[in-house]
Amino acid sequence: MKFPPMKYKSISSILSLPALIFSIILFSSIYSCSRQSESPHWKIPDKEISDLQAAIKNVDKYGAKAEEKADSLKRGIYLPNISPAQKINALRKVSDYYRPRMADSALAYANKAYLLAKTTGEDKIIEEAALTYSDALSASGYFSAAITQFDSISLRSLDKKDRILYWSTGRQLYSNICNYIGQTGGLYDFYYEKEKIFIDSLLANLPEEDDFRVFLYGQVLINEGQDGIARKNLEKVLNRVEKGSQTYGMTAYQIAQSYMKTDQTKYAAYVALAAESDIIGGIRDGFALPSLSQWLYLQTHYKEAFNFINFAINDAYKGSARMRLVNISSMVPAIDEAYRKEISNSLSDFALYAVMVSVILIIVSIFLALLIREMRKRRHRHSQLASLSKMKDSYIRDFIGLCSAYSEKYDSLAKTVTRKITAGQAQDLLKLVKSGKASESENEEFYQTIDRVFLSLYPNFIARINDLLQPDQRYEEEENTGILNPELRIYGFVRLGVTESAKIAKILNYSPNTVYAYRNRMRNKAISRDTFDNDVTNLDNEEDESDWGL
Repeated sequence: MKFPPMKYKSISSILSLPALIFSIILFSSIYSCSRQSESPHWKIPDKEISDLQAAIKNVDKYGAKAEEKADSLKRGIYLPNISPAQKINALRKVSDYYRPRMADSALAYANKAYLLAKTTGEDKIIEEAALTYSDALSASGYFSAAITQFDSISLRSLDKKDRILYWSTGRQLYSNICNYIGQTGGLYDFYYEKEKIFIDSLLANLPEEDDFRVFLYGQVLINEGQDGIARKNLEKVLNRVEKGSQTYGMTAYQIAQSYMKTDQTKYAAYVALAAESDIIGGIRDGFALPSLSQWLYLQTHYKEAFNFINFAINDAYKGSARMRLVNISSMVPAIDEAYRKEISNSLSDFALYAVMVSVILIIVSIFLALLIREMRKRRHRHSQLASLSKMKDSYIRDFIGLCSAYSEKYDSLAKTVTRKITAGQAQDLLKLVKSGKASESENEEFYQTIDRVFLSLYPNFIARINDLLQPDQRYEEEENTGILNPELRIYGFVRLGVTESAKIAKILNYSPNTVYAYRNRMRNKAISRDTFDNDVTNLDNEEDESDWGL
């Protein structure tokens, strides 16, 4: 008996599918890494950026607080029984508060203070108001008018307190002009030298522990390459002033400059701190947020750069910060173009990843379908093998039962022979043997057992034989009763590979001539007489497997 071979070719093909999936994922990773490898290596200061984004979300709340403070200062202008000098001082305070927040409002209140001061006829009051007015003109971007106003003031007529105000106003004026021109401008060096004159005067006259002096000295040290000393002094100021104040933002921004050449992650962190402080204090003329946007752009974080620069330009517009608008406008086109290009690339990447994911899902679906089908086949094969095992046990029982029956009949025949010989009935015994009646019933039982076993192994045997016979010579289906006629029984042995007529005759207790006659009769019924025996011997094994459902 031959069992059909187990087939694992499909399993091998299934197991090769993960390699394909891995290749697709590997390609995606390499593609993503190649895109990321184009970026500079500086780490983004996530905490500071996150705090800045939170401050931007609450900008309306901080703006309302700043306006409340402005309203409080404005009330000082309208106090009853106030003198002109007190009113001028109140107007100057409102202008100073508005200067970094709303330049046009600062200019309006400074102008009122200056016009009112001129009516007093007092030089000190007029010069102080003129300095405030020049500062407001500078903050609003009216540099020509600011220089004219500033140059009209005589330093010799000022006391020490007003001289500090004079030098501070002059430094701010030429600092604003330098920021407006930019370091690439042809007149930058000229105006920077003027700014340095006022810085030197302030450094010589301000107390050493004064926060503004520490800020100015830190700027000088950084320009001279003494970053470490500058940071040490500036961090002391940063630790003692309140976040949201103008001093905090200026100091944090100055510390950032000290890290520019050595650690740009810390540079970005301090610029973000300065930008956050400006938003908390409602300050709109700072350069921290545009500088951070520029840095993020260089680091190819285009989305964050785009969001920050858009917020900065809207904020500067609300505060009429013309210098800041000019500075920002030079950055917007590059950042905007890069961000739009990134969006386009992101869409392309998304489409590519979507295709990859779709391919992977299809492959995984096919893999699972094949795996499920193969598992079902294997379960079915195991079930069939279990059935074959049970069938084998049944055949063994039949064989043992047949042997036992033949043993009993042999014993019975031996007793009959002994009895006949003892009784002197040798002639009766000879007649019994010659008649064949002694073996006829045994042969029928033997044939039935052979037929039953053979048809259980090859249930479609008769149908396969019919395929080889002429249409009018085929056996009817109802003839398939589990018992084979002699012709089919003989060719059952041929199907099993027993092709010699003599061997078949011995097994079936037929004469060789009988076997030959039956075989010849079957050949005459065949479509191809000459190849019929070989056709029976070589009935397709695949068809046998289908008989078993394998």
